[in-house]
Amino acid sequence: MRIVRKVLVFWFWATLVLSPALLIAQEESYILPGDAKQGWQTFYTKGCIKCHAVWGEGERIGPDLSQAPAGQHMTAAGLIAEMWNHGPEMWEKITTKGAEHKQITQGEMADIFAFLYFIRYTDEPGDPPKGKELLTAKKCAECHGIAGKGGKIGPDLTKWSMYTNPIVWAQMMWNHATKMKAEMGKKGIPWPEFKGNEMVDLIAYIRSIKPAAEKVYLSPGDPAEGKTLFSQKGCIKCHAIRGKGGKKGPDLGEKKEFPPTLSQLAGRMWNHFPGMWEEMEKEKVSIPELSAKDMVSITAYLFSVRYFDPPGDKERGERVFTERKCSHCHTVGGRAKETIGPDLSGLRGKVSPILLATALWNHGPDMFKRMKEENIRWERATTQEVVDIMEYLNNP
Repeated sequence: MRIVRKVLVFWFWATLVLSPALLIAQEESYILPGDAKQGWQTFYTKGCIKCHAVWGEGERIGPDLSQAPAGQHMTAAGLIAEMWNHGPEMWEKITTKGAEHKQITQGEMADIFAFLYFIRYTDEPGDPPKGKELLTAKKCAECHGIAGKGGKIGPDLTKWSMYTNPIVWAQMMWNHATKMKAEMGKKGIPWPEFKGNEMVDLIAYIRSIKPAAEKVYLSPGDPAEGKTLFSQKGCIKCHAIRGKGGKKGPDLGEKKEFPPTLSQLAGRMWNHFPGMWEEMEKEKVSIPELSAKDMVSITAYLFSVRYFDPPGDKERGERVFTERKCSHCHTVGGRAKETIGPDLSGLRGKVSPILLATALWNHGPDMFKRMKEENIRWERATTQEVVDIMEYLNNP
């Protein structure tokens, strides 16, 4: 397990592109996640790894937490909903195993949230055999050499094997794509498209042919800088972020419009290059050059937007709070004569995903035990219901 731990930590930091502190737009009101690297350490020391695997490494009693449900983006409230829905099962298994239910501080929970958020959009290692097939199917070798064999128009792709991150590949393709399109037009080669994990499979194959003596890992991106670059480079003229910005391209703040992993983002960018250029030519907008640092920071910003939930609805939150019998144990402003749990009115304006998750983990087993004694059913919660309850508790 120690060897696995070291390998996972190294691989995680080799592929990470977001800032560990997640410095997001200032208008966000929730407490932000902490240090993803420390989150992995806490995930291990608190015994989470004894029930949950990460990238297939670890115990399989619970689900592999590197995999979001159906490849979905997971917001802070989504993580809490998962914890709540699986809480009774988790605590019963901990009891059955005779394991210790270790308390977690808010700082530790923030780190764990950062870790879980990051690992769900970093890519698993690609499949080299599939990548080899794609190289032929996409006709990459018509223009590019592979270890000295193949096309001579573009650079030998094995020279790029030192770059471990698919976003770096996206940056290099962005800066050279207009020339590539012109050459492909001369050869009558249609613009290839990448779906799913094809981009990471292709990279995995190229790296397997001639492993680089030295690998280039990017420094973490800065979401705040990425937000500025998103405007400075003109991206905002065509793409909105949650309704703010241009309408010609998809709103990149909407989850349904944004791919869940780095390689899928790189593939999506490649697929839309021709369409983007046409629109930019119509608008007489020059195609900006992007450095690797620019691309990583912009990517950091776009992925950081995924973490936050839209504002909840206070009235819905109060209704859920009552219907789910939270009010049977807790008051909000002393509205009941007797309570089993504490009055929550003191949390006004302080409720965050991290606070809620910490309270749920630390007090959940006692809550579950008491609810069984009171014959109250532990019902599942949706992400939206969690957001609405937080809004109600913050503004009772």
